[in-house]
Amino acid sequence: MEAHARIEECRRTRGTTLDLAKLELTAVPERVRELTHLTSLTLDWNMLEELPEWIGDLTGLERFSADRNKLEAVPESIGRLTRLDDLSLDFNTLEAVPDSLGNLTRLRQLRLYGNHLTALPDTLQNLTKLTFLALGENSLERLPAWFTNFTRLDTVWLTGNLLTALPEDIGRLARLTRLELSGNSLAELPQSMGALRALRSLSLEGNPLTNPPPEVVAAGAAAIVTFLAETQADPVRQWSSKVVVVGEGRVGKTSLLRALRGETHNPNEDSTHGLTVGTLDMPHPHPPAGEDVTMLLSTWDFGGQEIYHATHQFFLTDRSLFLLLWDAQIGWEGSKLHYWLDMIKARAPQAPVVLVATHLGPRPPDLPLDELQETYPGLIVESLSADSASGAGVAQVREVIRRQVALLPLMGVTWPRTWLRAADAVRAAENKHITPEGLNELLSTAGVREPSHQASLTAALHSLGDLLYYPDDEELCDLVVLRPQWLTAYISRVLDSEDVLNEGGLFHHSFGATLWQDVERSMRRHLIRMMENFDLSYRTEDQAASLVVELLPWNPPPYQDEWNSPGRLGQRELRLRYRLHTVPPGIPTWFIAREHRFSTPVRWRSGALLKHPDGVHAALVTVDRHAKTAELRVRGSYPHDFFAVLKDGFEQTLQRYPGLDITRLVPCPHRYPDGSACAHEFRHEQLRARLDRRPPLETIECPEHLESVEVSFLLQGIERPAADRSEQMTRQVLERLDRMELVGQRRHAEVRDGIEQARAEVSAMVAEQQRGFLALLRREQSRQEAICPSVIWVRRVSRREAGHRLRPGDVFQLHLCCEAPGEWHLLEGAEPYELPVNSQFTKVVLPYVHRSLKVLKYVVPVFGAAVGAVSEDLSKAVKDDLELMKALLDGLPGETRRQLSERESRSTVVATDHAESRQMYSLLKQLDPEERWAGLNKVMTPEGPAYWLCREHARFYQQGALGAGTGHEALALPVQPGGVGAPARQQA
Repeated sequence: MEAHARIEECRRTRGTTLDLAKLELTAVPERVRELTHLTSLTLDWNMLEELPEWIGDLTGLERFSADRNKLEAVPESIGRLTRLDDLSLDFNTLEAVPDSLGNLTRLRQLRLYGNHLTALPDTLQNLTKLTFLALGENSLERLPAWFTNFTRLDTVWLTGNLLTALPEDIGRLARLTRLELSGNSLAELPQSMGALRALRSLSLEGNPLTNPPPEVVAAGAAAIVTFLAETQADPVRQWSSKVVVVGEGRVGKTSLLRALRGETHNPNEDSTHGLTVGTLDMPHPHPPAGEDVTMLLSTWDFGGQEIYHATHQFFLTDRSLFLLLWDAQIGWEGSKLHYWLDMIKARAPQAPVVLVATHLGPRPPDLPLDELQETYPGLIVESLSADSASGAGVAQVREVIRRQVALLPLMGVTWPRTWLRAADAVRAAENKHITPEGLNELLSTAGVREPSHQASLTAALHSLGDLLYYPDDEELCDLVVLRPQWLTAYISRVLDSEDVLNEGGLFHHSFGATLWQDVERSMRRHLIRMMENFDLSYRTEDQAASLVVELLPWNPPPYQDEWNSPGRLGQRELRLRYRLHTVPPGIPTWFIAREHRFSTPVRWRSGALLKHPDGVHAALVTVDRHAKTAELRVRGSYPHDFFAVLKDGFEQTLQRYPGLDITRLVPCPHRYPDGSACAHEFRHEQLRARLDRRPPLETIECPEHLESVEVSFLLQGIERPAADRSEQMTRQVLERLDRMELVGQRRHAEVRDGIEQARAEVSAMVAEQQRGFLALLRREQSRQEAICPSVIWVRRVSRREAGHRLRPGDVFQLHLCCEAPGEWHLLEGAEPYELPVNSQFTKVVLPYVHRSLKVLKYVVPVFGAAVGAVSEDLSKAVKDDLELMKALLDGLPGETRRQLSERESRSTVVATDHAESRQMYSLLKQLDPEERWAGLNKVMTPEGPAYWLCREHARFYQQGALGAGTGHEALALPVQPGGVGAPARQQA
């Protein structure tokens, strides 16, 4: 009935747009055939298994979308829709598309994402006007040769196919800014991609790439393009790799390396503290014909004491060969082989491991090799024994190393000759550290002179582990560490310090005068910041000490009384449990350091009590090493946002172990009559899968208490709510807050407490909405996230004229906002940008206003309550601005409003194109060529997202930041133009 009503309305008004999405249609109504005046038809989210042949009669269509149906084929008649500019058939079951699709030569955007396509018809080569092409999540094994004729392409999605190679001349697609290739089987990228100078985003996750090598890929799109361009100009093969030696302390790692190098055995060898890097050169067992190849191996000898394990993890990578040593005298169990194999599997799951028994006795070493190889499939490649003192077995170990490193995927990879020469110059440098200017001079002398190329090579060498450089960190950006082992040696002094241990892990910075007496005072500050960068410590509020989380006591302080107080037990709680195959070093201590801004004095080696600054919400993170589980619990009036922040932070920590087996479990919320909790836990991915079904499975039975539970209730807070649901909840709480504030005028204590609880709840909801808005926006932008601020506030320069319509000659102010989630605000004293009413204003600014208005409108109730006596004036100013923005949108032509709403409702799995983001950046760049951005600072949060923040909010995220950035002081709400604190005007 709804479909027929919409069709009749469209017929009666001769409308050009018809939206029949989400109406559970099993067939396209016949009456649509009569609407030959249509230019846009939307059939998304229905249950259509076919399209009628007469669809080709709607020859006026410029846009046609039938996403998320059950279409198995498309009729040939679609080729008659020759005016189509935009065709979208995402998420159906298409195994092929008709040849007639090649007739649609006006197409600029074609979406066939999430189907079953195995090939593309040759007729598609006629679609030379395409700028956006989505072919991800299909079964394409190759791209046709004519694919590179699409020279106007700006964005291409090929994610999740079966591609093993790309066309050699893909460099012809010179306009590409985004290329999504993750989840394929690509081993190499064509060197012609070095010509893709416009490329800003290149996704390659999940491909077994050897060229470019992973360290270059990790450095980003610019580095990849530069690397390929330089390689094409002058290639040379690199014959180097890494041998990592691990095992318990005193097992003989250093002695074996000496024996492998042919050095004299030292029975009094000191135990390794931290990390020692050396060299081991070997001839290649099977060099290319006619070549004499020497493999240059760097050996990384790690101290076996447990206190060092957290620092080791940053240097354990898949591109290495691992020697795992164990003491035959104390046995394989006493040598903790399971522990070390678990660590290698978690950190470097693709790396080969050679087991070497040392300290040999009269009987041959014995271990259950078959059982270990079954438990760790593909990991253990050899099991040997060697005696460093007598030399027995050393030659065999050397030969196995030679054979295994020759098989490493990156051995013999092609590099640009200048890059390789520059990398060798860095490795040969005598200095332990250097300034960035000194490094660039070193690279320039070696032949890498372009600043952009120097930055790309430096990023690659950072990923490779040859140096450490953090250009975006204000306290580390003026230092490049050329010897990582030098750094770990100084960190080890802190970890070994009895004084720090006796202080419960508190490293008073005055201790540095003794522990680091051989370095200057300024370098001590760098060492402290580097420990923070590795999440090994965080500074106390007085900046006089750092808490070294790896030295926290094992026993937890008493926390149950506070966590289980009547006030806390009465609050809402969210829980998520992680089951791990092993608990690796740094879990949860890295997380405790990462989330230091929520820290309380209640913390220990395997847990911590955290509190939100609002004083209402609290969290408990605990790890059970015996059960191999971790649990995150958050309580409060609305724990969802705080839980999301901490969950993101914990997930970010776990990502440091790409091979870690993780099962996420959601505890059943049911309670029995006696108050005890149900013991069952639902698997998180199964709950997600139930909701992803079409139609969704909305309930699940608990096998313990045998009652059904709503899946959405189990996931509430763990998954972000839909925007409309979040908005609905916020309105409900605001209405409750209004009622309480009326009663609160009587000053009843319990009402006042309720008001504070409700305000905290509203603030949490608003933070959740704003955080989700930015996450969605950044996901649709390029992988170089947050290239400019994204929250725009619009106000008219003059309010003298009544009404909000756009008039020729009108001038508007564009204000950039601080993006702190839950606390978006303007900046005191920051000059706005001024822009007259023109095409840029309507085509660039207003789409941004449209997207953000739903979230911006909740600025008023949250901050109106926070500023006290003047809140009414400020609230009125904000409401006036919001009404202006809404009225400007309402005044747009109906077709433009429809396009904005349509764009907002489109599936976010595949962003349409990224014109809005690019156009906004381009506009702001015109208005602010020096990219001052009103003094906002780009801050990478510990949880991953990047936000543009004012000075005060940046300080909240940055450890020890005494005056971060150049931001201005925060102002909670906008002020009236011409009033106190009004920003000065700036001519566009």
